[in-house]
Amino acid sequence: MARVRLIASACFALACSFAPVRALAPDPWPGEAVQPPPDLNIVLYYNAFTSTGAYGESDGTVDGQHTRINVDLQVLRYIHTFNVANVLAGVQVYVPYVSFIGNQQVGQYIPAPAGLPAGTPAYGAGHATLSHEGGFGQPSFGAFFFPYSTANNSTNLVLGAWISPPIGSYNSNASLNYTHNLWTGELEAGFHTTLAGQPGGRNLALSLWGEAYFYGSNGGAGMVTPAIYANAIPPIYQLYHQIDPAVPASNPLSPQTVTPARFSMQPTEELRVYLPYEFFPKTRATIAPGFYQSFGGKGIYTLADGTKVDSGMRTNETQLRLILSTYLSRHWQVALNGEYDVMAHGGPLYRTIELRIGAAF
Repeated sequence: MARVRLIASACFALACSFAPVRALAPDPWPGEAVQPPPDLNIVLYYNAFTSTGAYGESDGTVDGQHTRINVDLQVLRYIHTFNVANVLAGVQVYVPYVSFIGNQQVGQYIPAPAGLPAGTPAYGAGHATLSHEGGFGQPSFGAFFFPYSTANNSTNLVLGAWISPPIGSYNSNASLNYTHNLWTGELEAGFHTTLAGQPGGRNLALSLWGEAYFYGSNGGAGMVTPAIYANAIPPIYQLYHQIDPAVPASNPLSPQTVTPARFSMQPTEELRVYLPYEFFPKTRATIAPGFYQSFGGKGIYTLADGTKVDSGMRTNETQLRLILSTYLSRHWQVALNGEYDVMAHGGPLYRTIELRIGAAF
């Protein structure tokens, strides 16, 4: 079956590295760097639909054929604020639930097996069928404080930290998991300042966020090679299969295999830049174009014999964003977020629409 394994390897690095939604703590939005009042309770509900139709390999090559990943993410988040020695601080918790919608697959061109006569046609366009595991992701627990804030909230600095234990739904035999099932720690800093106008009126602001993630390892992981299919097998492979049964003549060209391994990730860094413009102060209606960039996050499998295998996964992503938000009343806010990846190295290109509903009391 050597030739079958060669075919599977054409899709291996691509498919096993898929992480269709970010299994990280909450993605900070512009207003979260503005100091809220103390003794406030905030409940946020997020519903994000993410569709992936292309994949960026680690060298920057984008494969946009026959890839279909569709995910629905729902999140509940609770925040409570209080004063400590006249400094505004708070604690929060974030609990995600993910559902994979329909069949999941990643496209890839499949060459002819090695060792066949010159001129043998390739299998051509194909795909890897990705098994998946939905359910609750890892919860995240956080704390934050505002070491600096001006009297009118025109300039603010917030520092925070999150910890996420590996207690979410995870299946080591699945190609796709929302969580990698490893301890995750995060440090973050947010800065908000008014560039034009005044808080309470029409104003243009700058919101910056920087984050760093640190990971443990998952000793019960599986290095999954998904089932590989050719979209249309050239008829000549029926002949080759009769001569050498190791040459696949029917689908799947290679079944799914799982190799027990330890999975670890290198640290991840993220940068977010927003320019929120509050255009209707009566309801605090705001439009905020944004930019997101991530770095690092290389995933590595360590096999039982100590061999280290690059998963192909990275968190190296360039994304454009647009957020619209408004208050419906004094206590209720609704917001809509759109995200569009322009490049990803070692990960899928996301297209996301996200609804957020918030209540403060």
